[in-house]
Amino acid sequence: MNRIGIIKSKLLKKLTESYGSNNKSEMKNILKSVVENKEFKEMYLFYEEIENKYFEDKETAKLYVEGIDTAMVKQQVKNLNAFCESLDKKLGNVDVTTNEIYEALDQLGSEDSLSNLEKKIVAKKTLIEHLTTKKSLESISENKTYTANENLLHAVLVNNFNNLYENTLSKEDKEALKVILDINGEELLTKTSELKETILSKVTNILSESKDADLETKLKSVRNEVTSMTPSKYNYYRLTQLKNGLD
Repeated sequence: MNRIGIIKSKLLKKLTESYGSNNKSEMKNILKSVVENKEFKEMYLFYEEIENKYFEDKETAKLYVEGIDTAMVKQQVKNLNAFCESLDKKLGNVDVTTNEIYEALDQLGSEDSLSNLEKKIVAKKTLIEHLTTKKSLESISENKTYTANENLLHAVLVNNFNNLYENTLSKEDKEALKVILDINGEELLTKTSELKETILSKVTNILSESKDADLETKLKSVRNEVTSMTPSKYNYYRLTQLKNGLD
């Protein structure tokens, strides 16, 4: 079976441990492998996105899941087999808790066979139920998988931190990123909500005063992007950048 979900969970935990022990060389070594493989990064973020994705109607969710169980996705997963094996060896022995959503995605990304037909049906049902369940801020904060996944920053934002820390970031930016790294789940939910409200208020005010068509289009795009953002450390970082751009 495809192991992308397992590798993703191991990667998050390993990077969390490395960050906690301030082992920058280990983080850079792992992240370098990930950053250089565009297909893995794309699949990694796809898994991340699905965790908090929601569809109001079941038919749309079914179509979405059927889209995952396609030859195109299976081929992309197949292309990553060798890379995942190599990355798995680099990560070493890492104990991770089973993630039901990742497991279902891994199952759908595997080649079809009579032996896994039942597992694929179960995986589809699991994903459809997940996608049609509305995610409130409360349920997100109580979801252990999501909480663990907040360490996505170690795979996305910390990547920026390592690549840009010494050469690009100002002292203020470095401090800002350190603050984001240390935000806990409950605080993140509150701060993200407050930041989104501030940005949306600024956008509304500018739209009411501006007569520039191009600016109006850009601001509406920003508004849609902000509205759709789910609470995560990476999105919180993006929101701070958007706010700074509006100030």
